[in-house]
Amino acid sequence: MLALSGRCLSLSTLPRANALAIIRQASSSQSNKNQQEPVAVSTSSSSVEDSSRSPMSQRSLPPDDGKVRFPNPWDVILNKRRFEYAMKFKGYDDPFDMMPVKRIENSTAENPNLLPSCNDKRLMACICNEDVYHLKWMHLHRGEPKRCYCGHWFKLTERQFVDLSDFGITEEMQKPAAH
Repeated sequence: MLALSGRCLSLSTLPRANALAIIRQASSSQSNKNQQEPVAVSTSSSSVEDSSRSPMSQRSLPPDDGKVRFPNPWDVILNKRRFEYAMKFKGYDDPFDMMPVKRIENSTAENPNLLPSCNDKRLMACICNEDVYHLKWMHLHRGEPKRCYCGHWFKLTERQFVDLSDFGITEEMQKPAAH
């Protein structure tokens, strides 16, 4: 019933319950490395040479504490787009502040157009004349109002973070990584 070839156990002929018991026994025996060398467990009936090459057959299994753990469904379904979907679910259509901002008619250095950003500087483009498709690009730095060629003033402000704890996203996760 149990085929033992070298240090590799073949579990293809065992029922599932017995196979899990043998795997748990092998992983618990690996905790005492002074007593025994690691036991390789393979689920297919392959030779010793094939199983010794596979890194997955050499990995130790986590201890069984009797708890059933399921992955976070937001991680499984959405993965890297979780932040975007969470922001749209909360009612924010522009999660990365990329949409155009409507300018104030008469902006001054004391009353500039405010642009939110997580970083200390941001590249922005101004459409100075609506009839021309040419953009004027400039760098904005936090706290310093800057004047465009057309006369409008712009200022970078701190971005307000939304509470996305319902989706497993903290405020630290929303902030950009330090460079």
